[in-house]
Amino acid sequence: MTAKNSQLPVGRPREFDLDEAISRAMQVFWDRGYHDTSLPDLLAGMKLSKGSFYKAFGDKKSVFLRALKLYTDDGVRNVQEVLRSDPSPRAAIRNALVRYADLSSGSKGVRGCFGVLTAAEMLPADPDIADLIKRLFNRLQDLFAATVANGQAAGEIKNSCDPRVIAHFIVSHAQGMRVLGKVGSRRDEMLKNIDLLMETVL
Repeated sequence: MTAKNSQLPVGRPREFDLDEAISRAMQVFWDRGYHDTSLPDLLAGMKLSKGSFYKAFGDKKSVFLRALKLYTDDGVRNVQEVLRSDPSPRAAIRNALVRYADLSSGSKGVRGCFGVLTAAEMLPADPDIADLIKRLFNRLQDLFAATVANGQAAGEIKNSCDPRVIAHFIVSHAQGMRVLGKVGSRRDEMLKNIDLLMETVL
């Protein structure tokens, strides 16, 4: 008697890219907010059937957390790249702030920051989301603090203040620009404020 192949049949392969689906979900949440995003909104935006959605992600909250993590990881990585793009720490910090001004003006500014919008909508009630937002701002502060410390060591930045205090001020200013962008604050106004920050703080 010949032995039959005992290998079990494999399930159907997933017909969509998880990362791409999460990215699409992020756009839906970004435009509508968590509470105003319905399951049909998500299915349409992610281009998924209800069965595929539940099998891959489970529920709306799980998708939101993954979308928010994608956004925060991208945001930290982008700031890190800008801060490392110039050998001068002082110039690198200004470049990072100018990038925030670009994101905070025009149509991008009116759309706002997904992280800031989420914080306004969901905190302090949701501890999972609060943890992600807190880590976002802490990671940004760490990046700016390290750059400030390098600038102080190089004699480019004033040594009169702790780097983390300066970094906290910079992150606060950057996120303030994102909020003001929602009401149409102009890029040239933000650039003047950046120049003032550079002159008085750094």
